[in-house]
Amino acid sequence: MYGATEVFGAFSGFDLNTPSYGGEIQGPALGVDIRCFDHKGNSVVGQRGELVVATPTPSFPICLWKDVNHSRLNDTYFSKYQGVWSQNDECWINPKTNGIIVIGRSDDTLKQNGERFGSGDIYFAIHNIEELQDYICVGQDREDGDTRAVLFVKVKKGYTFTQQLKEKIAHTISKELWVDYVPQVIREVADIPYNLNNKRMESVVRKILATNKIPEVNNIKNPECLKYYVNIPELVNYYKK
Repeated sequence: MYGATEVFGAFSGFDLNTPSYGGEIQGPALGVDIRCFDHKGNSVVGQRGELVVATPTPSFPICLWKDVNHSRLNDTYFSKYQGVWSQNDECWINPKTNGIIVIGRSDDTLKQNGERFGSGDIYFAIHNIEELQDYICVGQDREDGDTRAVLFVKVKKGYTFTQQLKEKIAHTISKELWVDYVPQVIREVADIPYNLNNKRMESVVRKILATNKIPEVNNIKNPECLKYYVNIPELVNYYKK
């Protein structure tokens, strides 16, 4: 099953009368109009896209706590497609079985060299590198449409971030994934931001890279670390090229 806390329910369910395939959700829950949208808002099958609920369902929230003018609700769930709930997850619908595969957070999707991949792909590729304690990978966009992946790494005590380590990280990603997946920027950072549920806060770091300002964040475990992501010439100058 696949659902969301925000709607107090499930978007998908199971059907004992139809086959079940490994890695796939059988179908939408009763009364839930799940679809896969491309970036233009077209419903697609057999290609990656945004998981949306195209028509209202009774369990949708009418507001969020302390969101007086509904701006947070609209920005979070209705800003990508007008009047359509976007769960901010990427999915793929199997054209043969109609099964749904949830790939991961769409706001964590990275685009570089014409390739689309997830931050989780990068984490999986480098998780066995002995020198690394933690890491976070986000996308950085430019107004002219150019985009790149930026990888921040925190090294373990007793190790130093060197050019050799940087090359080792790049080689490992190229070997485990593909050369086009190697982030164009690989930098050391003192700490990685986590929320209260102990999840990396990619969206916050991405906002900092886009504005060079620290946004207001309420559910962060270690807010003091956000200062390490601002005023980095290599990242700020990206917009001036």
